[in-house]
Amino acid sequence: MGFLSFGSKKDKIKKLIEEERFDEVIRSAVKDKKSFGGLLELLDDQNPGIVGDTLLILTNILETDPAVFKAHLSDNLFGKLMSLTEVKNPYVRENAMLLSYEIVKQFPEIISLHRHWIVDGIRKGLVEGTKDQKGFLLMVISELKLSELRPEVEELLNVEDKVILPFEGKKWVPLKDIAREALERI
Repeated sequence: MGFLSFGSKKDKIKKLIEEERFDEVIRSAVKDKKSFGGLLELLDDQNPGIVGDTLLILTNILETDPAVFKAHLSDNLFGKLMSLTEVKNPYVRENAMLLSYEIVKQFPEIISLHRHWIVDGIRKGLVEGTKDQKGFLLMVISELKLSELRPEVEELLNVEDKVILPFEGKKWVPLKDIAREALERI
């Protein structure tokens, strides 16, 4: 009675991920809303490996089929991804940064609808975050041209600490250099 499937497909998707059958997960999530929903549910899994793999799969879906990803993009999803950029596990944190930044680049019009919420979250992260989180947030500020955060960005112009971000050309870069780039764009 497979044609009468009800409920979440989280367990099926998780099993496929554990078996490293990522292509099947992607095909299923692109074709079926419940599979995509099951994939999103795995962002709350207790196993950081599953969460990191899920983020990689979501990034792949965004890159290969942006329309499918856009159909599922919501405040809750973007908020969840941004919160995952703060976790200690580097596999999860870096994949969350990559996916969040790609969303910001591909869908600035959607993200801009929630500008106030995003600015507040970034402002808090620039105060409380690690140097790597601050570097990532500066990249988001730059991409979205969040000029209202200019004073916070200027405060980082003298920070010599080097950051390691999962982006081309952003490994072992002084935070002040990323702040300078952000100021040039906003």
